[in-house]
Amino acid sequence: MKRTLLVLLLITGATRLAAQTDVNVTINKSTDVLRIAVPFPELNPTTGTAPAPVNPDEVRQLFFSTLTRDIAYSGIFAIAPLPPGVPIDGELLKRINAQLHLRLNVWFDQSYKIEARLIDQAGTVQMGKRYSAPAAALSRTAHTIANEIVKTVGGKTPIFMSSIAFASSRSGTFEIWLMDWDGSNQRRITFHNALSILPSWSPDNERMVYTSFARGTSDMYIIHRQGGGRQRVTSGVNLNTSATFSPVGNDIAFVGSINGNPDIYLIRDDGTNVRRLTSTGSIESTPEWSPNGRQIAFTSGRSGTPQIYVMDAEGTNVRRISFDGNWNDDAVWSPEGDRIAYTSRVNGRFQVRIANLITGENHIVAGEGSNEQPTWSPDGQWIAFQSNRTGKWQVYRMRIDGTDLLQLTFDGENKGPDWSKKPE
Repeated sequence: MKRTLLVLLLITGATRLAAQTDVNVTINKSTDVLRIAVPFPELNPTTGTAPAPVNPDEVRQLFFSTLTRDIAYSGIFAIAPLPPGVPIDGELLKRINAQLHLRLNVWFDQSYKIEARLIDQAGTVQMGKRYSAPAAALSRTAHTIANEIVKTVGGKTPIFMSSIAFASSRSGTFEIWLMDWDGSNQRRITFHNALSILPSWSPDNERMVYTSFARGTSDMYIIHRQGGGRQRVTSGVNLNTSATFSPVGNDIAFVGSINGNPDIYLIRDDGTNVRRLTSTGSIESTPEWSPNGRQIAFTSGRSGTPQIYVMDAEGTNVRRISFDGNWNDDAVWSPEGDRIAYTSRVNGRFQVRIANLITGENHIVAGEGSNEQPTWSPDGQWIAFQSNRTGKWQVYRMRIDGTDLLQLTFDGENKGPDWSKKPE
């Protein structure tokens, strides 16, 4: 939890795939749940050429399982069960009450080739695309196809191509890692070989700012999502942690200190124009921008216990917004800006609390163990967080009502998730 890092700092002193397209969309956009038939891919080319050898287990595990999970979680599709050995045509679709059929064709020619056709009951192709991908990109290709299907039918871009940044100790010390929204494709992007934590995405999903002790002190770094272009942001103050990009402009809010007192500061991403926003004498921490960039939520001990406050982006108009629980921290805004999720101590354990800023209502989600540091999905329908319910800190994902809980990480300890800011 970020509060733990703050104590530590005080003690220490301190593939995207190109697709060839021939799409003709005629289906009406709808938010109703549609039934879709998704049989396992045909493992040979449709052109009549000799099929190249394909590993069906690889296709099933890396591609088909990922694709069907995404479709099932889409909110607009339900996968219709298929009778074995029966050809799929319009009559069968009507019989199983499926409005659509996703026909998949997979073969191997130096890399995997995948054809995806979305067909309705009348036999009309609503979407048709071909993809090329190495085996390592099969899960990413599955996310891409799921994205295209949902956009075709629902008209909105889903979150299947979004990513979650987090800190993982699996390499021996905490470094920054990325994974897809479902926990697949986990990869390391920092190599400081020193404590590196608290990643936070830029609004365009291209960069992250994080804290690292690579030089023996806590410093802010910015890195590209592919792991290149790393730069240190020099503020001239101590701490330099809990950094977060503004959704507009090029400011970064962070926790800095002068003479040992943590406060909220702003700095440009090039290290210029440092501004101090708080100066109460109490500990201020974990700043988080509102989606429109006009406000900043943060944690302050000015009332005697850590509580959530909001101020204007200039540091003015400070007001307290958390009143349930004697320790509240790590506030993050929903993409619409009408709710916040934060960590709240309940009966001696930390849990995720979601509060409606308009009605003032709030409720607890999560469950066993301690559950901390929530982060919203770009569509506002999911939350990722860290939990020690298994005895080690791991990253989980759930819907905002607490359902569809899924553990995303398993190796080492994993903390501080931050979900990319926009769907892709």
